[in-house]
Amino acid sequence: MRRATKRPGTHPTEITTSGPVRTCVGCGSRKAQAELTRFVVGPQGGVVADRRRRLPGRGAYLCGAGCLTAALKRKALGRAFRGKAGQVDPSQLGQAWE
Repeated sequence: MRRATKRPGTHPTEITTSGPVRTCVGCGSRKAQAELTRFVVGPQGGVVADRRRRLPGRGAYLCGAGCLTAALKRKALGRAFRGKAGQVDPSQLGQAWE
C-alpha cells in the first residue's frame, strides 16, 4: 500500500496570502496575522489584547468573540501561554472586541 505524499498546493485550507500566518487558539483555523487579534500576558500577569502587536512575550491569536468562548472552554489560553497567564478573566477579554 502506498503512503500519500504531501505536495505543496494540494491542501484545501492552504492560505494564499503573503505574510505571516497564525492559528486561532479557539477554532484552530489558519488565517493571515492581520485578520486575527493578538493576546499576551501583561505586566500584571493578566491576559490583555495587543492591538498594535508590539507588547513583548508569547502571543495567542483569536478570530472573534465566538472563538474566545471556545478558547476559554477548552482552556487553550493557559496552554498557549505555557501556564504563565494565571487566572483568565472572560469579561475583561470580552471588552477587547469592542
